[in-house]
Amino acid sequence: MHTLSHGQERLLKTVPTSVPGLTGLVGEAYTGQKSLVFGLDNRYLIVGPIIGANGKVLNATLAQSAGLLPKPLSVKVLALRALHAPGFVLGHAGPMLVAFMDPNCIFCHRFYESERANLKAGKLRIKVVPVGFLKPSSLPKAVSILEAKHPAAAWAADEAGFNVKTEEGAAKPAANLKVPATAQIQANTRLLARSGEVATPTIIACLKGAAAPVLWRGISPEAHKNIPGKLMDLLPTGSCAG
Repeated sequence: MHTLSHGQERLLKTVPTSVPGLTGLVGEAYTGQKSLVFGLDNRYLIVGPIIGANGKVLNATLAQSAGLLPKPLSVKVLALRALHAPGFVLGHAGPMLVAFMDPNCIFCHRFYESERANLKAGKLRIKVVPVGFLKPSSLPKAVSILEAKHPAAAWAADEAGFNVKTEEGAAKPAANLKVPATAQIQANTRLLARSGEVATPTIIACLKGAAAPVLWRGISPEAHKNIPGKLMDLLPTGSCAG
């Protein structure tokens, strides 16, 4: 695992699966962040989701059995904690939603780009809960953004210069990680894990007509079509405005 990850991960333990040749591998990054990947036939390293014939994702189940993921929080409790977690708000008016985002996340970048006009027009607000886990530079970049005098502007600059080929945000990594923002980003990442999966973007929003907030991950053209027109405000209590 150390070799295949180019020295970024070390193997802590293996977790058996019911699939022949497939083994769960619990690794630890240089940042101390633990993660679960899969080894196939002792030759291949699989870092993405493993979906069984029954349609269920094996990753979360195995991560919970390995002690990496606690039982997921309810969406309302997760929303409440996320709204009060260290972060910043993009946009000045419109319904509020929450988004856990990594500065090196290509799907976060696409989500931001798709909603940039709505943010500018006052049709949408996004409470960004910055996390850092995708790449070695993710945590230092997230720290530099959160430490900035105007974090929302720093995030916009990260997105404006995003390199889609290398999937790298433009933020300059913080040189000093011995600052309060580091612990805050790490706490945000642990909170994201309490959603049941460490993936970005993870979005919490209130859909019109719904009694409670909903959670979705990634970006789907259908799900994100005309987002402001589908939303109610997500309140500071974690409940919906309606």
